[in-house]
Amino acid sequence: MIVAGTRPECIKLAPVIHELRDRRSFAGIVVNSGQHPEAVRRTFAEFDVRCDVEVPPLLPSPNLAVASNRLIAALSQTIAQIEPWLVIVQGDTLTAYAGARAAARAECPVAHVEAGLRAPTPADPFPEEWFRRQIARHADLHFAPCDSAYANLVAEGVPAERIHQTGNTGIDSLRGLLSQHAIAPRTEVGRRVLVTLHRRENWDGKADAICNALVEICDRVPELTMLVPVHPNPRMAHRLRKQLSGDSRFSLVQPLAYREFISAAASAALVISDSGGIQEEVAHLGVPLIVPRSCTERPECVETGFVRIVGAGHRDIVREALAMLALPRRAPLPFDRGAPFGDGAAASRVVDVLESVLADAAAA
Repeated sequence: MIVAGTRPECIKLAPVIHELRDRRSFAGIVVNSGQHPEAVRRTFAEFDVRCDVEVPPLLPSPNLAVASNRLIAALSQTIAQIEPWLVIVQGDTLTAYAGARAAARAECPVAHVEAGLRAPTPADPFPEEWFRRQIARHADLHFAPCDSAYANLVAEGVPAERIHQTGNTGIDSLRGLLSQHAIAPRTEVGRRVLVTLHRRENWDGKADAICNALVEICDRVPELTMLVPVHPNPRMAHRLRKQLSGDSRFSLVQPLAYREFISAAASAALVISDSGGIQEEVAHLGVPLIVPRSCTERPECVETGFVRIVGAGHRDIVREALAMLALPRRAPLPFDRGAPFGDGAAASRVVDVLESVLADAAAA
């Protein structure tokens, strides 16, 4: 049983779903958790994946604990109906946490894709960091995307035989897309910046500070325009529209499909984003990225030189943006075993492990 509730989960689980379906050992049942049901349907459709089970949409709640309990209860019912051999969750979302909790309560093994990412403190960023650490307590198989993730799990006492460093399945999706579709190169005339903001840590006042920095960057570099896909969360969407609507230099648009987003990122002069996956992707696109957060759970991204963590301060964002815009374009990192998040074959390694575990269980 593969559980997804958000767009990033779909992007990173689609390669695993296809790999499962290509092998005769498994029947993969894809569950739409109801967290962001329409976004899950649209994103999976881009990868030719259909959900086998649709959990009723999660009712809106300002209280994260209430939402968690509702989703755990709904997924517990789904697990009881399906009776899966194993439940696969991905990343650090409410759906991943609820899926792991529900599976553990049903005494069903849990596999965590993208396991072991860690920020320096348990509560920052919240709730993502808390979710990651809680999921690790319930997981039986940990699929680590990079060296630091593997080391984090070992340091936390996870038995080494339960940890498998596979690379990140999101890189599988990126490599597959780039192999199938030509992406327009970045141009120096009429340069554009791609901006995405959604994390809880940047809501409200920090969102205002970031928007003010974006306006100043455009003031300082007159040829710039900015493309801003607006996240559906109303607290962030309201701030972005209030601060940036009416300024012709900013194009506020609906969330982009995966192919459209990667195309926009590849053709950008700079990306400014608080998302996680884009930190891994920009090095393979050859595009610089500013992350308006206090820290990252992906230190390997910073080591590539394509990513800078700058915080949400107005002056810091402006300074680093101007510096990165002045740099010459660098060649993208190749998809090989030396890449920090793998060579784009992570899903195959994940399913290799699952087949091995299944064979051992059958033999026992």
